Amino acid sequence: MKYLIFSFAVSTATLFGCAHNHDHQHESANNHNHQPGENCDLHATDPHEEEADHQDEIIFPAEQAARTDFEVQAVKESNFTSVIHCSGEITASPDDQKFLSSPVSGIVVFSEKNPAEGMPVKAGETLFYISTRGLATGDAVVKARAAYEKARADYERAQILQADRIVSQKDVDAARAEFLRAKAEYQPLAAENENGVPVKAPQTGFLTGLTVTAGQYVDAGAPLAAVSENRRLRLTAEVPQRHFSDLNDITNAYFSTGGTDMTYSISELHGKRLSIGRSTSTGTSLIPVIFEFDNPGELVMGLYTEIALIGKDNEKTIVLPLSALTEAQGVYYVYVQLDEEGYQRREVKIGDSNGREVAIIKGLQAGERVVTRGAVQVKMAAASGTIPHGHSHNH
Repeated sequence: MKYLIFSFAVSTATLFGCAHNHDHQHESANNHNHQPGENCDLHATDPHEEEADHQDEIIFPAEQAARTDFEVQAVKESNFTSVIHCSGEITASPDDQKFLSSPVSGIVVFSEKNPAEGMPVKAGETLFYISTRGLATGDAVVKARAAYEKARADYERAQILQADRIVSQKDVDAARAEFLRAKAEYQPLAAENENGVPVKAPQTGFLTGLTVTAGQYVDAGAPLAAVSENRRLRLTAEVPQRHFSDLNDITNAYFSTGGTDMTYSISELHGKRLSIGRSTSTGTSLIPVIFEFDNPGELVMGLYTEIALIGKDNEKTIVLPLSALTEAQGVYYVYVQLDEEGYQRREVKIGDSNGREVAIIKGLQAGERVVTRGAVQVKMAAASGTIPHGHSHNH
């Protein structure tokens, strides 16, 4: 009996002791503050809190990145040159062109090729005829032939008479000069056929500057068109006059044409700046700056262009290729790499762009890693809004 009473007492004391100790521990957990230097890792992290920290993380699997045009680069500061944005036009280089003019006054007749602006032509190919028949002034070809034959006969007779010392050498020289002049006028007309006097392409290239229509009357020497080889082109940038003092610092230009994402560099096309206008273009307040460059093959004359004129270096700043940017409603974003497969969309404020690169004024720090190629693919991955099962957030 004593044993039972003792055992009950011990059990009761133990029970109350455990209860008291549990209450004390619970109260301590609620009121406990870490002392300086105390290890905070003694408490387990709430998995929901960790998930909240990564709720804006975008998952782009490494194997998917390997199958696309994808690149991540570390952000760094570099010199960024000043840029002047303007527009302009591509024209032919005068050294690349040869002009066609009418050899005689008459009516323009188009050849069977039916010449048109931009048409490819071959050297020696007939493009026009100039018909002299039926003109009130008479047939110019007939007149030129008669003048040539007379001048030739006079020159031959003068040579005979000079041999007999009847005329002087001076008379012979005068007859020869008249013969050569008449010959030069008649020879281009000698090929006349039923259509008129042919006008042929002086070189292989593209027909440009067509200034006449079929049936039009032209005087001798009037321009008809030009043929450009299209190997060398000119870019004329029209620059607002407020930038005039900066134009001597221009070292290069980037330009793009409508309907394409391609950006061209004057220096990469073996080009150079030719001139800076000392007066504004006719009827405008814009100053022409002219460059010449090799045609990469796909550019044609007359194209309207957007141009970035590259000037002197400014202070160092963060610079990214334009391919790193995405845009939504006028706001620009980049994708910062968090780990091997994790990315974060980051809003940035941009500065000047030279047509290939852009200065980042706010939103990035040197050393961060940013997607520079393939940003659109990451943007598409973000649209799914899911984090694949099993992805680790250990960074």
